[in-house]
Amino acid sequence: MIYKGENLNKKYNTIIQNIDNQILNLIYKRYSILKENELFNKFDEEYYKKLNLDNKEKSIELFNLINLFENKNKEQNKILYLGPAGSYTQDAAIKKFGLLNSFFSVNSISNLFEEIEQENADYAIIPIENSLNGLVNDTLNAFLKYDLNVIGEVILDIHHTFASNCEDISKIKTIYSKDIAFDQCSIFLEKYNLHNIEHVYVESTTKAANLASINPNSAAICSDIAAFNNHLNIMFSSIEDNPSNKTRFFVLSKKDLEKKHDIEYKTSFLIELPNISGSLIDFLQIFKKENINLYKIKSHITKGISNFFIEFNGHKNDKNVKKILKKYKNIKLLGSYKKEVEDI
Repeated sequence: MIYKGENLNKKYNTIIQNIDNQILNLIYKRYSILKENELFNKFDEEYYKKLNLDNKEKSIELFNLINLFENKNKEQNKILYLGPAGSYTQDAAIKKFGLLNSFFSVNSISNLFEEIEQENADYAIIPIENSLNGLVNDTLNAFLKYDLNVIGEVILDIHHTFASNCEDISKIKTIYSKDIAFDQCSIFLEKYNLHNIEHVYVESTTKAANLASINPNSAAICSDIAAFNNHLNIMFSSIEDNPSNKTRFFVLSKKDLEKKHDIEYKTSFLIELPNISGSLIDFLQIFKKENINLYKIKSHITKGISNFFIEFNGHKNDKNVKKILKKYKNIKLLGSYKKEVEDI
């Protein structure tokens, strides 16, 4: 693996992460074969002692590691994420749930909502907003159509990687990525005279990594995991212009969670208000009256109708919140969940 340029201190973190991913992927493949063919408990400790390892202790350690994984995976959650494998949404899903679960990619927000609506999966991860680009309109539109529950949030730092199988950066003729990724890495591209070569816009950074892996003299702006999955060398890490670039994701479920008293909650909702002067101010006054702290107020227009996406400190079952819900029947509650951050 080739590392050049800046941020070399991240080199070993990336190497170890890639090795860990390979180990876990192989163990999971083994688990899947055992599960499909009902072969659990057919490979005992004696089997591992016969393996061609340096010593008996290593064989027993391997046996214990695989047993631990298989026992934990007998009751896996099925988790959906938006986009292909290697997407930032997959990173968010792994950050939230850990690796010892079953993850499945879904190609659109509407399909993802439909799968959870029909209870074909336990949870789903969807992007709701980015610190640079604002709210994800497709996600908000889906909330207006489906009745699902937001039961959590995940905040992910977005770091872009420049990856290629071309060892000499001056020989790169084409770069693949999403249009937004190009925009977010403009300083890097100009610094290395890459702003004037061919830029090919694709639907995802994972697709970009795949194209760079099969086309000579090309590169991709993508995530570390997308580069790894497509066997690309990471030439530069964290090439984004703004190091504070973050994306916030919602955790969706068909089932709601019970309120716990030792958790600080955040509640999100949508509301359509009359298109008359003062309607928003009048609506917000009730939150002041009930001493509810508002985090976020953003407008969202769909099909000519103006909705407001609002978040506040508290739970939907709090007494003062129930007063508001009783008065405004047109509030579309998205969910109450543990607060991870006030804003991004």
